[in-house]
Amino acid sequence: MSVTPGIYRFLGCLVVLASVIVPLPAAAHAEAAPVDTVLPGTRVTVREDATDPLRVTSYSSGKMTYLRRGDGFTRQAAYQEITVAPKGASALAVPTSYKSGYDSVVLLDLATSKGTRIRTVRKPLVAHYAHWSRDGRKAVLTTERKSGSAWATSGFVVVDVSAKSAKTVTVADVDKAARFRWSSDGTEVVAEYRGGARFYAPDGTVRRTLAKTGRPAGGEDAFTPSGKGLMTWCPSSHTEHVCVWDRLSGRLAAKVPGIRPKALWGWWDEKHFIAVVPSGNHYQVVLSTLKGKTTRVLAAFSTEDWNNKLYLGYTRK
Repeated sequence: MSVTPGIYRFLGCLVVLASVIVPLPAAAHAEAAPVDTVLPGTRVTVREDATDPLRVTSYSSGKMTYLRRGDGFTRQAAYQEITVAPKGASALAVPTSYKSGYDSVVLLDLATSKGTRIRTVRKPLVAHYAHWSRDGRKAVLTTERKSGSAWATSGFVVVDVSAKSAKTVTVADVDKAARFRWSSDGTEVVAEYRGGARFYAPDGTVRRTLAKTGRPAGGEDAFTPSGKGLMTWCPSSHTEHVCVWDRLSGRLAAKVPGIRPKALWGWWDEKHFIAVVPSGNHYQVVLSTLKGKTTRVLAAFSTEDWNNKLYLGYTRK
């Protein structure tokens, strides 16, 4: 999970609460014994269970970034962004500043705590918004160049974990708002393109385009666990906000009614996704079905946290 230049992530040590702060449906409460924790420096309460398929491995708020280590979180002051790979063996961190005129990433081995710095793009370009492939063997970052007072996408960087190397790819006719991530099988990268989704080979060659799907959404992974469905923000022609499309045919598989999320943070399983929704004078991170029904509350936080660009990075175990 990733942030715009100048906006960094913040995490803190977990503190176990004795009381239940976030209400859960009675059925979910009876079936499990989830633990409520508060992330220091925020008003965020996170609820997790040992049997969950995903867990929070990092989070950001304001200008600070923290990484989960064991039962707690440690501040990563040198990094503006950090993203943990599936299964949790590695993490990819983006330093807060250039070194010798280059932006870079630091590949962290979480078992040994050793890090390897890898150059990505030359100043004034930046490379961020890291997304891992599902096998944890590579990551892709989006490259951007300052355009007036805004940033515009120029291409992407592929990081090879085994080789500890990075390859920068400039993409012709790229959408200025494109954000690259891996396809479910790791053979292509996908990004927004003119209100749809475009798939590229790792060398930047256009493979295919799904028109009028809306832009890809979904935290660390926009694809269902099976890889069949792609989640997007529905195009304006639909009244619904969340859409799911068949990855191969481009046909609409589902329109989720009733829910109007502020953010989408990935898939929980084949039938549930993670969404951020307003709730009274605060916000909740919920599990939603494809029918728009909330089945569980995963976290709750204040409006102040939301305005401070809060992002919780969920990683599949």
